Amino acid sequence: MRWRIRFALALGAIALSASPAAAQGAGIQVRDLGAVDPFQVGVGGALDDAGWSASEAAGLRALLTALPDGQGRGWTEPLAARLAARALMSAGSPPDGARDDFALAVLRADRALAAGRAGPVFALLSRTPRINESAALSRLYVETAFALGETQDACRAADALLEGRDTPYWLRARAACLAFDGAVPAAELTAELARASDEAAPVFDALLDAYILDRPAPARARASNGLELALAAAAAPSSPLTVAEGAPVWLARAAERSGPEISLPSSPAEALDAARALDGAEGEAALGALVQQDADRDVAAEALALRLAVAHEAQRFVDVARAYGEEVARLPINTRTLVSGEAFALAALLAGDVQTARRWRRALDQGPPPPPRSAPGTIDQLITQPDTGVGALRAMPAGPALRSAPEPDPFEPASPETLVRLDLAIALAENGLRRSDFQALLAARAEAGGADRLREAAALTALGVRPVEGLAQALSSEGLPGGANPAAGFIAARTGARGEAMLHAAGLLEAAPQSPSAAYLAARVLADAGLQVEALRLVLEMVAEGGP
Repeated sequence: MRWRIRFALALGAIALSASPAAAQGAGIQVRDLGAVDPFQVGVGGALDDAGWSASEAAGLRALLTALPDGQGRGWTEPLAARLAARALMSAGSPPDGARDDFALAVLRADRALAAGRAGPVFALLSRTPRINESAALSRLYVETAFALGETQDACRAADALLEGRDTPYWLRARAACLAFDGAVPAAELTAELARASDEAAPVFDALLDAYILDRPAPARARASNGLELALAAAAAPSSPLTVAEGAPVWLARAAERSGPEISLPSSPAEALDAARALDGAEGEAALGALVQQDADRDVAAEALALRLAVAHEAQRFVDVARAYGEEVARLPINTRTLVSGEAFALAALLAGDVQTARRWRRALDQGPPPPPRSAPGTIDQLITQPDTGVGALRAMPAGPALRSAPEPDPFEPASPETLVRLDLAIALAENGLRRSDFQALLAARAEAGGADRLREAAALTALGVRPVEGLAQALSSEGLPGGANPAAGFIAARTGARGEAMLHAAGLLEAAPQSPSAAYLAARVLADAGLQVEALRLVLEMVAEGGP
């Protein structure tokens, strides 16, 4: 028997887990009953009901307009993107003067799309009321639905739109929906109406023809939006999807949802070897499936180690670690798995499991716990004791079940730098800035030098921790981050506009990703806004992404 996994399913699980909603352990939020405003719907964000209400519509509009948009490359600094997404996906009372402001709701959803993946934004908009009254908001919803393969939802929304139905995009959307339903003549007629406009769409036309005529699409026909991605997936359901050069990052990630079915051997060890040979999204999905299987948890540990290593290279360690962090508690701790014990402990912390992180940290210092001893009367004891009258069992030929376990690898304690990193991360996860040993931990962490250590120390100084040696000199040698506006962030914090404060803090980090000054200012803005938990989460992610 072989395992068969559709790698889109595994990737979908990762995407959802790695989203702010899953990271916070929260689902869809609707703050009020009755006539719901778009801002009153959220997906597991970080803010309470008053997070947006202290903002003014004009000021928030100007801020959102200045942020990376969903049609470009999006956010480039993962720390900033996650912080922004946790704000933008929060539900709350609408800003002053913004009730039923669909244009502002469009900006919010688009900037959230730029900060993450399509899944959470699709979930947000699928529960946002009256989107059919806004062509722009409907288009965001339809685009994310098409990109994720939710074609029925996309087609229902395209059909329900009240205004702007006859513009080229919506004509093409309905043409695709008619084709999916098998109404080919109507689809061709509707597509012809779209072609009569001045807005050409050669890729859409090529993909629609390929789907209707059941023939391969031209190699140059690569999707640049969700509608085209849905057509490409329908035309070649077993082929990996690719997007056009310059397509939005969220669309490229959504393209990972499709591809051939992966067949893995039934033996977990052999399946792991097969997964190693796979590249890209297929390999990541195969490793993810092996992390979650129960047949061989040693193999699960090795698969998770590989998955985290790949994520670290792609600057996605925090996302993937948070997605799989709950699995760490079920991994065996032995000399082989402790080779990746540092990454496992950090993954557990990012998933909120401090107790498991402590177990791995202790094992990295003191060695793995002894294996459990067999209880009296177990089959192991019967086979080894000569006076039990079970000679028939002792005479059984040796087989895989009776072979002795391999000799364990020699244990080598983790380096002091690794232990300091984990101790600091655990203290951050527990809000232990006032611990008696915290200052010593921070000083030991900063001794190794490097911009990332100074960035952590600067952010913690903003939270009231004593500055480490060399920090003042580093801050004095650099100016304010280019393109950032710390004053606006502090004003938002002081006026209680916590959503704006988070976005300004994210903007500071995006403007100067490696700057200690930016880290200090971002953490200070969060602290002034009463968002200490977000500030600590920010520093924990810095520590997790950095080196030992």
